[in-house]
Amino acid sequence: MDLRKIENLIHVADQGSFSRAASVLGIAQSALGRQVRKLEDECGCALLYRNGRGVSLTPDGERLLDRLRPLLRQMDHVVTEFHDDQKSPSGQVTLGLTPTLCHMVGMRLVAEVWKRHPRIQLNIITGYSGYVHEWLTNARVDIAVLHDARRSQHIAVDLLAELDLALVSPPQSLSPAARAMPSIEFEQLRDLPLALPTRNHGLRRTLEHAAAQTGVPLHVAFEMDALELMKEIVVEGLAHTVLGLPAVIGEVASGKLIARKIVHPGLSTRLMVATASSRPLTQAVKIVQGILREVLGQMTQAEPYRSALRMAGA
Repeated sequence: MDLRKIENLIHVADQGSFSRAASVLGIAQSALGRQVRKLEDECGCALLYRNGRGVSLTPDGERLLDRLRPLLRQMDHVVTEFHDDQKSPSGQVTLGLTPTLCHMVGMRLVAEVWKRHPRIQLNIITGYSGYVHEWLTNARVDIAVLHDARRSQHIAVDLLAELDLALVSPPQSLSPAARAMPSIEFEQLRDLPLALPTRNHGLRRTLEHAAAQTGVPLHVAFEMDALELMKEIVVEGLAHTVLGLPAVIGEVASGKLIARKIVHPGLSTRLMVATASSRPLTQAVKIVQGILREVLGQMTQAEPYRSALRMAGA
């Protein structure tokens, strides 16, 4: 059944006249009459009484419009609601972040999304890359930012930024000269006791690859997927760790930890935006993704992030 024919029938019934309805609709009266007759043929009954004074609905016509008017109002509501969503998007978005990234951008991102799009509910859950990747596959999260994630049959990835890695050490383990050095060569990691995440984390895979390429063995004294505990182990002087500088900005500023950029080779981790290939991105997800890029871009222009964080293509 043609929706336009139904709307035209309503106009004719409301106006009580083909001529007045045709004038309102801006179509020829003869064309309007043909459309109503076709609708009557489709319904198998007369929908209008026609007389010299005008037209009125038959009982069948009244029953038909009584059923169709609520549907038409509902359709109008859906269109209006959709239009409003385009102007002020809504919906729930679940974002998966690694602990380092959550520490870097979590609060800024929540604040920006809430300020610009209060109808979008942003949920953030954290875990190491391997776990977040699994959550994405299982639809627990809508979008994720992972360390050195790879494109697969089910996951689409896009390079977002690159974050330099630093050796994070307890101050009491270093000489005054070593504390003053801004960088350390990868070779000097040899035999240092390290607290590192498991191989579920992209950062660990980056370190393992560099170790294999340079022939420098890694002494992993503690292995755990718990950022805060790793930092506590280093603060206590039990080991060193390797992290992106933003993960320890507070501890470095307070003097609890020393962070030195790793060079020769320089180590960095790629931050990748990942989404499930099988699920279309909602407008709310796209908005969150765009704001995430903006927040990271702003961070690259300010200290202390400027020296360690670079946006893709910059």
